[in-house]
Amino acid sequence: MLLLSLILSASCEKGDSYSTYSQKYRVFFSCETSVSPYNQITTPGRFISVRKNQGKLYLADSDGNSFDMELTAIQNGHFAFGLAGLIIGTPTFNNDNMSVWAYDLGCPECNSPTTRLKFDLHGTATCPKCERSWSLNSGGYPVSDKSRPLYRYPVTLNSGLLTVAN
Repeated sequence: MLLLSLILSASCEKGDSYSTYSQKYRVFFSCETSVSPYNQITTPGRFISVRKNQGKLYLADSDGNSFDMELTAIQNGHFAFGLAGLIIGTPTFNNDNMSVWAYDLGCPECNSPTTRLKFDLHGTATCPKCERSWSLNSGGYPVSDKSRPLYRYPVTLNSGLLTVAN
């Protein structure tokens, strides 16, 4: 029975790593897209990173600007940021004009909460440790090798309230 459980859990893990949305790490985050710097999220080609750092939200955009925001007690207790944080934004070639995508800020190859991706104005995310790259504009798929895609999370946008949750 134990052997069967191990086989099933391994097969689920493998299936999850290449599905559209990841369930591997818990995510729950919400924000108002009318408030700066979150207003960048709905502009095609713009992405921001969001993570918790010493009880505050730490945000950074592809221009190199960073922001610290206080977390309320409720947000601090309820927000979950996946493996290492989130990258949230709208791809450059946005077919439906409203798709906001969310990826994990952690490298899926290094799989460490301390190895965070860096991303640029072209929508390329690169791991400083393993040096692999992914396209944020193309579903988080690798740019040049056969590594796995980025962990991607479901996003809803309703009346300016954006929620990332799995």
